Amino acid sequence: MTRVAHVIAEFSAKEAMGRTVTEMAQRVPGEHHLITTHAIDGQDTFAGVHEIGGALETFPLGRSTALRDALDKIRPDLVHLHAGALGPFLALLPALRPYRKLLTAYAWPILPSPKAWRRATVAEMRASNVLRARVFITTVLPVPLAAAALRRAGMTTVLTPDPRVADRLGRRRGLNVVRFASGAPADPRRATFDSERPTIVFAGRSETVRGLDTLLAAFPRVRAAVPGARLRLLLIPRPELPRILARAGAAGEAIEVVTEPVPDLLAELAAAQVGTWPFKFDYTTSPPAMALVEAMAVGLPVVGTDVACVRAVLDHGVNGLSVPPDDAPALADALITLLRDEGAWQRYSAAGLESATRGMGWERVAEKTAEAYASVLSGRASHPGR
Repeated sequence: MTRVAHVIAEFSAKEAMGRTVTEMAQRVPGEHHLITTHAIDGQDTFAGVHEIGGALETFPLGRSTALRDALDKIRPDLVHLHAGALGPFLALLPALRPYRKLLTAYAWPILPSPKAWRRATVAEMRASNVLRARVFITTVLPVPLAAAALRRAGMTTVLTPDPRVADRLGRRRGLNVVRFASGAPADPRRATFDSERPTIVFAGRSETVRGLDTLLAAFPRVRAAVPGARLRLLLIPRPELPRILARAGAAGEAIEVVTEPVPDLLAELAAAQVGTWPFKFDYTTSPPAMALVEAMAVGLPVVGTDVACVRAVLDHGVNGLSVPPDDAPALADALITLLRDEGAWQRYSAAGLESATRGMGWERVAEKTAEAYASVLSGRASHPGR
């Protein structure tokens, strides 16, 4: 049985990266182990969990001995790194040198353009993934340098859900970059059209960068056109939550805010009539925006914004509607279209479901991962003897 060590800075099965690791571990045959600073949840998925501590931002730098000790205990056939654009440089760590390895690069984030900075305050961007030190580094990181690091580390295979990673590294000699779209579960429940009391749903972190202020500004216009419309916000608490709650409360009973963990998100999505994720920046989250994909998987029509993490899966006018970021009138108009036009609603419901079923299912991700494992394991890289 192939023994795989998954190395990731921080692990939670409820976050996009952690969910992907979980699905890979559950679906790809083998004995899967986890090495991380801290595992928040989902530990039962793995044969072993090794928490080596240290700072999340610099993982696993400064923890070389702990990383080596964990690998010595696992004795993996393969090390699977899960990281961003800096992953190629993590692969150069001496502790990883003896092992066959591959990388899943979840994103190649860049700093927002000067024009985009108007969409949120510096504090709001710094509190999210949008404005971090590592984002500055990846913005100025030369692609040839990253490719050279991969080759020096003996890594020839890169998995990624991000079109930008595929575009940048896929052109480099000696690298096999495999793109996948993830996030679609197999579930029989389906959303249905309701013209009388339709619900618009948002699920995610309570952050301004995710466009919650845009959505709250758009909702009065939606209510004027569709009086029975309701807004349901399923929020993961973040520092901005009190301010968002105050603004939502001022809008009256038509807005319901849930801050406790939702036991069945797919049931929430299937019970709604439209899902919306009006993100303001390209890398508000790692592509694809997973809640949006889950909405498609239950036939819920979606409205997103023209940013990278949404654009990775939403094709405007084909499987959903896309509007410019931070544009409340445009967002309202798109929501109204889906709430009032049953024909359009049915078209996008079917198209979204088809997109999710055809190309975004976890089984397809597992197939590509298993193929990548087989390719790496059949190579010439050395690894410790048993």
